[in-house]
Amino acid sequence: MPLRPSINLTQRCISRLSLIPRRAYAQRTRQTRPPPPPPFNTVPTCPEPTCGCAEPPKMPDDLPLDREGPLKGAIAGYAEHVLVCTGNADWPSRIEDDNDGDCLAADLKELFGRGGTYSDPFHNVSVLNSSFPSSTSPRPQLQTTSAYLLPSFKYIPFLPRVSFDSVEALVKGFLLPEKLHRMHDGLSPIHRDRLTRKEGYQGLLPGVQDVRDILVLICGHTGRDARCGIMAPILATEFEEKLEKEGFDVQHGPVQINLNEMQRIQGEAGEEKTSARIGMISHIGGHKFAGNVIIYLPPDLKMGSEPHPLAGHGIWYGRVDPKNVEGIVKETILKGNVVADMILPNLSRTGTYTGRNFTRCGQINSQLSASKARTLKTSPNPSITPTQRYASHKPNFPAPLQARIFPSLILVGIVLVSGGCYLLTPPSRPNTLNDITFVPYAITAREAISPTSFVITAVPRTPNPSLPYLNPSDSQWKNPLWSVEFKQPEVQISRHYTPLPPLSSEDPTDGTLRFYIRAVGDGEMSNYLGRRRVGDDVFLRGPHVGFELAERLGEHSRLVFLAGGTGVVPGIQAAKAVLEANEKSSVDLLWAVRKREEVQNSAFPSSSSWKFWQGKRPTALGLEVESPSPVTKRLQDLKKTYGDRLRIQVVVDEEGTRFQDKDINSTITASPGTVASFNAGCRFHDQAMHVHASEFALSEGPGCVCEPPAGTTPGKNLFIVSGPDGFIEHYAGPKIWLGGHQTQGPIAGVAGHLQRQNPALARDWLVLKM
Repeated sequence: MPLRPSINLTQRCISRLSLIPRRAYAQRTRQTRPPPPPPFNTVPTCPEPTCGCAEPPKMPDDLPLDREGPLKGAIAGYAEHVLVCTGNADWPSRIEDDNDGDCLAADLKELFGRGGTYSDPFHNVSVLNSSFPSSTSPRPQLQTTSAYLLPSFKYIPFLPRVSFDSVEALVKGFLLPEKLHRMHDGLSPIHRDRLTRKEGYQGLLPGVQDVRDILVLICGHTGRDARCGIMAPILATEFEEKLEKEGFDVQHGPVQINLNEMQRIQGEAGEEKTSARIGMISHIGGHKFAGNVIIYLPPDLKMGSEPHPLAGHGIWYGRVDPKNVEGIVKETILKGNVVADMILPNLSRTGTYTGRNFTRCGQINSQLSASKARTLKTSPNPSITPTQRYASHKPNFPAPLQARIFPSLILVGIVLVSGGCYLLTPPSRPNTLNDITFVPYAITAREAISPTSFVITAVPRTPNPSLPYLNPSDSQWKNPLWSVEFKQPEVQISRHYTPLPPLSSEDPTDGTLRFYIRAVGDGEMSNYLGRRRVGDDVFLRGPHVGFELAERLGEHSRLVFLAGGTGVVPGIQAAKAVLEANEKSSVDLLWAVRKREEVQNSAFPSSSSWKFWQGKRPTALGLEVESPSPVTKRLQDLKKTYGDRLRIQVVVDEEGTRFQDKDINSTITASPGTVASFNAGCRFHDQAMHVHASEFALSEGPGCVCEPPAGTTPGKNLFIVSGPDGFIEHYAGPKIWLGGHQTQGPIAGVAGHLQRQNPALARDWLVLKM
């Protein structure tokens, strides 16, 4: 509210000025100073091709390209582009979700994104994924990632993924500004020091080198917008063909780094050819202007014996068609001219926009259009630099005082108010469980089950009376299947873990969550959690909802859940949800464990307990098991509640028992459910529609599209397999990584074999992998 009178006052001042007789200034206004020419040579439009080129691809009808709207001011620029070398040509819509969040892009976006530690509106850092492969690590056992920094023209070949120290060195040594914007003058010296670059960190990253390749970057982010994904491969082929035709050596494969011979990156073309690299990049803005192309020309690039006019700059073009590629190569790369009607923000090596006075893309374009005729003229003296030539330009008439002062005052006022509001308004970061940010939970109990597995109990540091996973009406869990993410702050990775349902005697409203965890030999996250002790904090984010069960089951009442190890936890969730929802339903839970201790404590009486483990076949698990493990207690609690509707069988690997094909087949066929009724194409009931489905990805498209007979509800019986990757692959076929998500993939393994033997299983049963 306090700002409104000021705005009104400004508007009134402007209105009064508008009432001043304009005729007194009319002649002088027509004689105002012409806008200065841009600090680079231009051509008004891209030349027509002189040789064959690919036809522009057809775009989807619902995603047209913008061929008419102004490019001026359409895209914001950046102080620095960070290109993460992923070796892939497409990524999830949010690149920070790539590889389940275990990626450099996620680390950097958490630091530089809105509300991040180093977020600065006056020093924008754009984090992009690229198709360039990372350099091979000198230590094969150490996983590393490479990155380009542009327009700093630095290549960081080795960023180890096992420690966050390398990310900190990258940020503090290369990405923070060398000098803060004057809007930060009010910060304390200590705060200002934290936000500025420290060259001492640069030495912590080995093999950093200058970039001498020409880089052609093409937005090809299909996972974000199909237009760039369709256009990019065609443009990449055209650029490679035209560059090679002009004598450039187009490089493929990772950059080779020899730490013993610190040479700057220049490909492997030697001195005779200039090398170039062409890569796809993730979303940079302006999909409707596809194709989007940025050409980075290295600082030491020459045109003959003279420096290239655009050396050390990035030229950002929009609306690039295949027919434009030849013209861009000839005009921009070979001659140093910018195509005026395709230009977007330009980045210089200093991290500012091209030209000392050009602070916005709109200014660049307005000055380009106002001085097209003049910029095509070249100086008769080639020794005169563009800066000298433009400095010699004198305006003939001074601009009116009001025309010079008031727009500047208004602009300064807007910048001060918006910048101040941005800096003074703290970002809102919730301190209770949510699906955006990680929040601290305290470990209050830790119970060992076996040498490699344990159950931890975690309580939120900040109590929340409205827990996001509970129904307010009855304080029961909202969703049948859900999980949370744990964060490993040492290496900045996250993993999903499913909480154990509470016992009937436990109060779910206190926010306590319990997790059954097995430490895997090389599992970074599980071993990190294994090192946590009572009193330590862990960081959780969620809840993340899994597959819907009620919609898939419909009137069908059979669930067979095959679990390996800790995969039994979603099985307990599913069993509880299905048995509660339908009193006619039944559940068979088949649990395979490595050691006896997973089910029953090792220190148990020898009489009745030994009988439980006799024989080489699956054994029923009931209430009679003595010294049950924490997980078995929850299974017994369900068994006590639902009786014969829940049947539990267990096999132990070290005892030589396992679930054979015949065991699974007999369980499925023991009590056949209703014959399935469904329509092809239904994402709930058609197995083919699940091949590309992901457990935690948001569902798109309509719900059930089946048309069952009157009085019936569509659905199928469910056979779910959960556990380690090898376990799932053996019994149901492997999951498939697609578009940054782990998808269901086709049915194979034991389940596929059973479906081929009995077609009724494929018709009446839906197979899911977790």
